[in-house]
Amino acid sequence: MIETISNIDIKGLNKEYQALNPIQRLRKLFEDFDHKDILVTSSFGTTSGILMGMVSKAAPGHPIHFIDTTFCFKKTIEYKKRLTEVLGLNIVHILPDVIDNQTTRSTKMWEYDTDQCCHLNKVKPFEPYKLDKKIWVSGLLMNQTPFRENLNIFERRGSIIKMHPNIDTSALQFDMFLADNNIPPHPLKLEGFGSVGCTHCTSKGDGRSGRWADSDKDECGIHL
Repeated sequence: MIETISNIDIKGLNKEYQALNPIQRLRKLFEDFDHKDILVTSSFGTTSGILMGMVSKAAPGHPIHFIDTTFCFKKTIEYKKRLTEVLGLNIVHILPDVIDNQTTRSTKMWEYDTDQCCHLNKVKPFEPYKLDKKIWVSGLLMNQTPFRENLNIFERRGSIIKMHPNIDTSALQFDMFLADNNIPPHPLKLEGFGSVGCTHCTSKGDGRSGRWADSDKDECGIHL
């Protein structure tokens, strides 16, 4: 069992885990680290089914942290509930500060300062949950954005280590996993949304082209 992260050889971890498939990577992670030190998050977006399915196999009942900005699509919330039922997920809901959220809504902050809107409703409320964790598992895929295509399985991010078990999963492998494990796809994906975030900053499009369309923004900031 690994006790500290300050002297962990990230290059060595990447080399060791690279030879494994995603589910094997997750199983090994939960063997190498104490479960209480592992933070798992999901947006319950269009690619969330694969990570949720694998975590439910590798560590049944492990908490899944969901940041509810209060601006999610109704169908995203319904999808979260469905996956929770199908996979037996243990969801921890994270909400933004009430005043921050109300200010965002009353001023329609997403229309003039998307970075601050994301910070107040997503980044800021999530920060406290990382403080006592060593590993943060998320479902980023390298084919989603230029930033993500350069990520490794393990990346050091300040005082925490990010793990992307599915970073090298192809679109075909993703679809096959859902089908083979009877995991339903996100309903909005079937309607032409390649990626789904908050309602006011998401439109239809391939991949993440519909996120903050007509701007150069392609990340909310939580993974940067």
